[in-house]
Amino acid sequence: MKKSIVVWPLTLISLMIVGLGLFAEADQWRLILIGMSIIAGLGFMDIYTPKIAQLSESNPKVKTMRRLNRLFILFFTAVFSFLIWFPAAESLLTDNEYSLAFITTLSIMGIIGNTAPKLPFNRYMGLRLPWTVRDEATWKAAHKWLGYITFPIILVMIIAYFLNIELEEIVKYGILSWIAIPGLYSGWIYYKRMG
Repeated sequence: MKKSIVVWPLTLISLMIVGLGLFAEADQWRLILIGMSIIAGLGFMDIYTPKIAQLSESNPKVKTMRRLNRLFILFFTAVFSFLIWFPAAESLLTDNEYSLAFITTLSIMGIIGNTAPKLPFNRYMGLRLPWTVRDEATWKAAHKWLGYITFPIILVMIIAYFLNIELEEIVKYGILSWIAIPGLYSGWIYYKRMG
């Protein structure tokens, strides 16, 4: 539990920042509750990362999981604070044809794709399909492919954006292929291994 010394101040500060939204002009209590729940959940997940991954505290893969988790604590703090304190945020997103949401989606895909091959075999974080959580070799194959295809898919999504293809279609098919390709490949690996 030594590593929890870092996450508790981060989680508490994030909770306070989002919780201060109760003093904002708009009535945003549902949004505040959702934000605080996500941040608290990520905080607890950070503490129990070694148990979740079933690895020792000193394992470098635990450090990778914790870095990713803490990055998402900061990300969700920023997103919920923006949505709570700036009621016009929703119109900002729609006025810009969801460009901000598109950039955020690409950023999250890039971060997850970059760290996916480093994630240890676990049941709580990563590409959790019935066959990936049953077999460690299948898990590794799925996450390796997720890492391989992330940046080509992001590049195709950016090109499609500049070709004026509808943004909702780009995001829908981009995320679908991002999950389906490693999912189907790892399913094939699993059923081939298990006969």
